[in-house]
Amino acid sequence: MRSMAGTKFDYAPLLAPGRHYRHLTEIEDLCVKPFLNSEVRPNLFARLCTFVQTIKSAAICCEILVNGSFLTVKNDPSDVDVALLMDPDVAESLNADQEAIIDAINDNIFIDKVDAFAETLFPIGHASFRLDGNERLWSEQYGSEHNGVYLKGIAVLRVGETDVGLRIRR
Repeated sequence: MRSMAGTKFDYAPLLAPGRHYRHLTEIEDLCVKPFLNSEVRPNLFARLCTFVQTIKSAAICCEILVNGSFLTVKNDPSDVDVALLMDPDVAESLNADQEAIIDAINDNIFIDKVDAFAETLFPIGHASFRLDGNERLWSEQYGSEHNGVYLKGIAVLRVGETDVGLRIRR
């Protein structure tokens, strides 16, 4: 849906601005169960679960940000927007199978209806920090509506971390 100005219409968000750490069951409670008339949301949630389970099974330590119209009051969103964020030490130590998954995500051929990308969060001072200048990362644009007028909430799933955010190391 487009607004009168030609930009994409944003539905009201389901979460207050900021990052909200959740488990999959909490995302289902928020994004699927209240929408009894939606035929799309249960299928999108199942695809999101497949995405998350694949990342867990591959033992890729990361945060998975869930965003887009799936986290709004839109009854039938077309997809689920997802960002997979890795720390540099994780990205630099991926094995061939893990790299294949990350490549499939970034080539947009991973799971249909899960519009995803993977990024490495390089800290300031790292040789790869913002190589192309001062542009914002795609993941940093999550949480803003299309016109940039107001902020939205993002659901965050931790993979390979404890509930208090401590990464599980091997």
